[in-house]
Amino acid sequence: MNNRQELTRKLHEIAGEKQVLLSEDDKAFYTKGFRVGQGEALAVVLPQTLLQLWQLLEVCVAEDVIILMQASNTGVTGGSTPDGNDYDRDIVIISTRLLTGVQVIDDHQQVIAFPGTTLTELEDTLKPLQREPHSVIGSSCIGASVIGGLCNNSGGSLIRRGPAFTEKSLFARITDDGHLELVNHLGIELGDTPERIINALETREYTTGDAADWQGKIWADDYSEQLRDTHAASPARFNGDKRYLYDSAGCAGKVVVFAARLPTFAASEATRTFYIGSNDESELIGLRRFLLEKMDELPLQAEYIHAGAFDLTLRYAKHMYLAIRKLGPQAIPGLMANKARWDVRIRHARFLPHNFTDKLIQGFNQITPSFIAPRIMDYRRRFVHHLMIKIEARQAEQLTALLEEYFSQRPGEYFLCDDREAADAFLIRFAVGGCTISYCDYLGYDTNQRLIAFDVALRRNDDQWRIHLPPHLAAQVQADSCCGHFFCFVNHQDYVLKAGVDAKKFKQEVMEYLEQRGARYPAEHNVGHLYQASCEHEQHWRELDPTNTCNPGIGKTSRKKFWGK
Repeated sequence: MNNRQELTRKLHEIAGEKQVLLSEDDKAFYTKGFRVGQGEALAVVLPQTLLQLWQLLEVCVAEDVIILMQASNTGVTGGSTPDGNDYDRDIVIISTRLLTGVQVIDDHQQVIAFPGTTLTELEDTLKPLQREPHSVIGSSCIGASVIGGLCNNSGGSLIRRGPAFTEKSLFARITDDGHLELVNHLGIELGDTPERIINALETREYTTGDAADWQGKIWADDYSEQLRDTHAASPARFNGDKRYLYDSAGCAGKVVVFAARLPTFAASEATRTFYIGSNDESELIGLRRFLLEKMDELPLQAEYIHAGAFDLTLRYAKHMYLAIRKLGPQAIPGLMANKARWDVRIRHARFLPHNFTDKLIQGFNQITPSFIAPRIMDYRRRFVHHLMIKIEARQAEQLTALLEEYFSQRPGEYFLCDDREAADAFLIRFAVGGCTISYCDYLGYDTNQRLIAFDVALRRNDDQWRIHLPPHLAAQVQADSCCGHFFCFVNHQDYVLKAGVDAKKFKQEVMEYLEQRGARYPAEHNVGHLYQASCEHEQHWRELDPTNTCNPGIGKTSRKKFWGK
C-alpha cells in the first residue's frame, strides 16, 4: 500500500467514507474558488465533530501533506482553494461546513463561534435575544462564515464596528519541530489535553464571568474614532494592518481555528434608511466628511453603488437578490452548491455548452422585470452615484436636518425609504458582488483571465472615490462595477477585460496608480492568491506556521516547506 492509499484509509477511518471526497467531480466545488482560484487536491474531508477535526490534523501532519482549511469558500481572492498545481506536497482540503454551532455566553454579551458557523446562523441565534453580531447581511447573503471573516480581518459594512478581530480563540498550530499543538486563548479553563479541551467546549462543561475572562480585546473598539479623523492621510482599515493581527485574527488559514470568542451588540429597536442620488462624485465625498464630523452618533451603514454596477446587478444578478428576498440568505449556500453539482453534470454532457445553467439563469433574468421599488428605479434613471445611509430611528431628525443643510446649496437629492424601499436598496447593494461573476459565467469567460477585482482602502482625506483609469487602461475594459463602504472609504471595483488584454500588466498598472494615491489593498477581502502580502502580514504567518504546512503560497509567499525558495 502506497503512502496516498494509507493516508486515504486513515481519513476514511476518522471521518467515514461519505465525508472523504476523492473523485474530481465530488471535489470540484471545493477546489474552485467562488470568484477566482483553482487547483488539485488529493482529498476533501468534511469532519462532523471538533474531535474528528483534531484527529484529521494529526494524520495530515504525520503524513506531511499540506493542510488547506476551507470554511464556506465564498472568498473573492482565491485564498481558501489551491492555486494551480505547483506545490511540493499533496494537498488535503478540510472543509468546516458541518462544524456549525453557536454558544451564547456572559448574559448574551458574547458568543463562541465554531469553525463552520455562518453569519446567517449567528444572526438568527442572536435575533430572539435582541442582539446582533459584528457583521450583518452582506457577506451573509452568500453563506460566509464567522471564522473565515476573522481569519481575513474582514471589514463588513457596519461603520461602528471595524474589521473582524478578537484576541480570544482556540486554535491548532504546527510548531517549528513539526509538533501539532492546541492553543487555548479563549480565556476559559477547558482542560489540559486536546481531547479534554474539545470535549469540555462541545459539551459546555465550563464557566465564564470572572474578571480574568474579559481581559483582552474582542473587537476593534477604536474604529469609530479612526473614521472621524477625515483629515488623516491614511486608510481607516486594510488587510495586514498590524493593529489587527493577533493569533487567528488575520491568520489567513495559517492556523486551524476551532472556536473564537466574539462580542454581541444591542440590536437597533428601529432603523431608517435614506437614499441619496447625485451626479457629482465630489459632492458625495463632501457629504461624507460633513456627516462624519457633524453627526452626534455615526450611522449604522453607508453603502455606495455606481449606476454601472446597478445596471449589471439588475441584468445579471437579479436571481441572487430575488432568491435572498424570497428564500432568505440562509438558502443561498445550498443553491450555490446545487448549481455547482449541475455544472459538473453538464460538463459531462458534451452536447450542451459548459455554461448551460448560467444561460438558463440569465434567460430568466432577461425576461423578468426588476421587481425594485419605483422611487429607486427613478433615481437610477436620474443619478450616476447612489448612496444608502442606514441609521437608528432616533437619528432621523438630525440626519434630515443635516441633509437639508448640505443639499440646500449643492446638487443632489434624497428621500426617506419606506420598508420595501430600504430592503430593495440593500439587496441590490449586496448582490453587486456577484454581478460581474454572473456576467462572465453567462458569456463563458474565464474569470481567472478576464475578471480583475480591486478591494481598496482609500486615504481618509482622499478627494477622489472612484478609480479613474488613464485612457489606455480604460480602453482595455469591457465592463466594470463599482460599489463600496462609503464612510469607511473602502472601494470595491471590478473590471471585466476585453479579449486579449494582458491581465497581469493591467492589474500592475492599476496598483501603481493606487499606490500613488496612498491607498492600501486589499481592504477587507484578504490577499488570497491575488495580492502580495506586506512584510508585517508575512511575519505574522511565519510565526504562526514555521513549517509552512497550512495554506502555503498565500499572499504570493513561498509554497515550499519551511518557507524555502
